[in-house]
Amino acid sequence: MSGTVIIVEDNAMNMKLLDQALSIAGYRTLKSSDGDGLVEMAAGGADVVLMDIQLPKRSGVDLLKELREDPRTRAMPVLAVTAFADPESVNGFLSEGFNQVITKPISVRKLLEEVEQYCNKDRLIPPGQ
Repeated sequence: MSGTVIIVEDNAMNMKLLDQALSIAGYRTLKSSDGDGLVEMAAGGADVVLMDIQLPKRSGVDLLKELREDPRTRAMPVLAVTAFADPESVNGFLSEGFNQVITKPISVRKLLEEVEQYCNKDRLIPPGQ
């Protein structure tokens, strides 16, 4: 497996879990605890973004909107990583434009399956297209 994954997560333990799981699987990771500079980071050649919803400065939903507004990152797959696992919340995140929702506690197997699916360049299609 290969590809570059941006992890936006403010919880150090979750960041470590995501980083280690992806690194061991052969992915390059870029990390941000608050999403500052995310559009530039993503425009630099990432394949997928894993985005926590509750962040210290802006929500993951707000950061997703910034990515979707920039033509360089509009089509980038963004996966919400959240503890909000009820069907209404999951459907809400999908309707906001996230490509997929990964719920906490994180299943490493499911995480790697999802990331592999979105690192395939043929899948880079914006939601709703």
